[in-house]
Amino acid sequence: MKGKVRKDQDWGQLREMSEKIEEIERLVLELKELGKGMPVIEKNACSVLSFIYVLKFGISDVAEIIDKEGR
Repeated sequence: MKGKVRKDQDWGQLREMSEKIEEIERLVLELKELGKGMPVIEKNACSVLSFIYVLKFGISDVAEIIDKEGR
């Protein structure tokens, strides 16, 4: 039973991480929009977004699959 509780906690943490990643992505996209015409903002926002997409692939996609499975 102890293993199941830990597994459920892990799935909950995945969902929470996924939400945080989505929030960070939204904020970076806002920053990119605000910094239009400023190369330093545009370039760095694109760099940050590339890392966010890697996180989304590793965390958010897994969390989404788990949600669909009803865990």
